[in-house]
Amino acid sequence: MAIYLFKITNKHRKSIWRKIEIQDTQRLGDFDQMIRESFGYDDDHLSAFYRGKAWSAQGYGEIEPGGQGRGANKKIQDLKLQLGDKLEYIYDMGESYISLVELMDIGAEQAGVAYPRVVEKNKQRNKYCEQCKSKGKKQIAVYNVYYFEAESLEQLCEPCMESVEEDIDATEIVY
Repeated sequence: MAIYLFKITNKHRKSIWRKIEIQDTQRLGDFDQMIRESFGYDDDHLSAFYRGKAWSAQGYGEIEPGGQGRGANKKIQDLKLQLGDKLEYIYDMGESYISLVELMDIGAEQAGVAYPRVVEKNKQRNKYCEQCKSKGKKQIAVYNVYYFEAESLEQLCEPCMESVEEDIDATEIVY
């Protein structure tokens, strides 16, 4: 069985990436689940893989949470990828978290290894809570918080997030 090594890179923050190995006989649903887990995505949004640029290229079909949907059962080997080929992956069709997916290597299966698996990831570059920083504390930020009325963005830790009472939009920071 062949093992495909892919590098998945956040399209807008190239410093955030993962390398994932997957068997050629495994499905896009399996690959999708490993991407979701490795990037900390919730399991409640649709996703999809595209051959080329997302939205304008041929897609393989949507993948529902839990690994179902039209695109989920397509096997990796059926994509007919060559080294260096690139796909785009979208998680959450509304927010459109887009990642670049590049085939880096095709190798042999290792005995006793469970696939798919993350084999490497970016070094975490912590962002720090802005409210704590102003008080002389150093606390790792967990959320990007957008304040609608002030039209501003700040990064907050969990305790500071609990004290926010305004109309906001908050997303978890992916490291």
